[in-house]
Amino acid sequence: MRLPLFLLAVTALLSFSVMGKVPAEKILLVQIDDIGIISVNRDTVSSDILARYIQERLFKSYLGTGKMHSRIQLQKMNDNVPDMVTEVIVNEIKEGQKKALTEVSLQKYRRTYDSLEKRQQEKLKKQFPVLFQENFIR
Repeated sequence: MRLPLFLLAVTALLSFSVMGKVPAEKILLVQIDDIGIISVNRDTVSSDILARYIQERLFKSYLGTGKMHSRIQLQKMNDNVPDMVTEVIVNEIKEGQKKALTEVSLQKYRRTYDSLEKRQQEKLKKQFPVLFQENFIR
């Protein structure tokens, strides 16, 4: 009689402790140094393929787990990074987001994002906020 009650209590305790935990935020960190070298997490990427790289990272994350990164963060390694370089990097990130959004839309609905119904667009915005993020510099 005591063993089933003990197991029930332990199970309830474990379920409450698991439910209380918030999953860690998964950040795609893009770093730029003053000479224009771009690092994304552990990889060094040139600016001409950054959009494609961002697209692949976001989409592969979705294919692997059904989820994507929480956000993209752009970090200047020092204050000497020219604004023009930062602007180019931001535009490449936005292009990568757009390409990943197209790929996810085609995968889920077999249609591009622009041709989806409003309800489907809102669902994608809620499920993948990183694809609609506009501010990257923190």
